[in-house]
Amino acid sequence: MRREDGRIALDLLDDAAFARLPGDGVTLVLRMAGTAGHGRWLDQVVMPAPSPFAHRAGCACCAPDGAIAAMLADLFRARVTGRRPWFERVMVVVPPGLLVGTRQALDANRVVAARYRPAWRSAGPGH
Repeated sequence: MRREDGRIALDLLDDAAFARLPGDGVTLVLRMAGTAGHGRWLDQVVMPAPSPFAHRAGCACCAPDGAIAAMLADLFRARVTGRRPWFERVMVVVPPGLLVGTRQALDANRVVAARYRPAWRSAGPGH
């Protein structure tokens, strides 16, 4: 993990890619769906169920921009105030069909960009 500018490293994976990773003990994992999984991670946070008034569970227009960005903001505040252990990397795990929409929504969110450094921007195409 290379710290380039003081922002928190932000990774985005789908469920299948995440399932193949061993825990590293230092990454905070934010799961968009499912339950906290295997491995040794700093912590795993499962996003709350979406509102029954949302389009569908985890739809690309509701969840990525609103819910994930809000959870990332909450995690940042908890880190700064000491309510969570200090972390320098967050991994967001989403269902496979939402990977592209989530990436686009997070890229467009200025609050997320101010606090987090997306790994997919430096990884190049295909990440």
